[in-house]
Amino acid sequence: MLLLTATTDLIRIITSAACDVDVVANYVERNQSTFVVGADGRQATNITTATTTTVVGSPGATTSRNVKTVHIRNAHASTSVDVMVTLELTGPVVYELHKVTLLAGEALEYVEGVGFFVLANASGLDRKLIVAADVTNATTAFADVTGLTCPLLSGKHYNFQAMLIHRTDATTTGARFGVNIGAVPTQLAVHGESQITSSVTAAAQGQSAMVTARDTAIVVETTGPGAVNMLCMMYGWIQPSADGIFAIRCQSEVAVANALIVEAGSWCRIWEATG
Repeated sequence: MLLLTATTDLIRIITSAACDVDVVANYVERNQSTFVVGADGRQATNITTATTTTVVGSPGATTSRNVKTVHIRNAHASTSVDVMVTLELTGPVVYELHKVTLLAGEALEYVEGVGFFVLANASGLDRKLIVAADVTNATTAFADVTGLTCPLLSGKHYNFQAMLIHRTDATTTGARFGVNIGAVPTQLAVHGESQITSSVTAAAQGQSAMVTARDTAIVVETTGPGAVNMLCMMYGWIQPSADGIFAIRCQSEVAVANALIVEAGSWCRIWEATG
């Protein structure tokens, strides 16, 4: 238990960064002279700077305050913060009770009889997407690959990787792949390798490129796999500037029937980068 027994005792939190930290503490009080339990108490605090903040105030004279629970959540969308919980007694003498780095969305909990523990961010994204049926693009315009789309949140950082099994109408038709999200992202980096023939020679096996813009082909192909299934591997990182739908996109080099087909079984994994 956490007991405050003097009019100068405090529970305080030291935060290391300008970050939205919400704190709710619950306690009961007892009159030390008559041992009568008083009304339940609650103190709620919002912290937005790197500072020291009192989250459970001192009890009154002849009163002890028994802290039952303390809930500390990093409510920021992307920033991590160091949180130190301290007990300050007359003097003042400061005792460090617990210190932890809270990632965005994580919470530090104190429960009487249990102690301190961290709750991971339950909303942290980790989606595994798959193409359920062949997707055809017969145009030279970028279009979403059905099944490989996912909503993302503004300001968060995401990693992604994709494996695209594809074929084209002829070996003279190239396949192109990229990504998109609604608004221009704050940051984007995409790299990929595209297999364009079944030749074992390195020059014909694939190409690679790095792009930093939406709807930009990682490889500008002028030849393609034709009727033989080939692979395109993509991986990268994105930080959206606004909430939007992330999509793996495809484009044909030429406009023709069955120009580019992304096969069922192609997949993408996208996850929130919390490290």
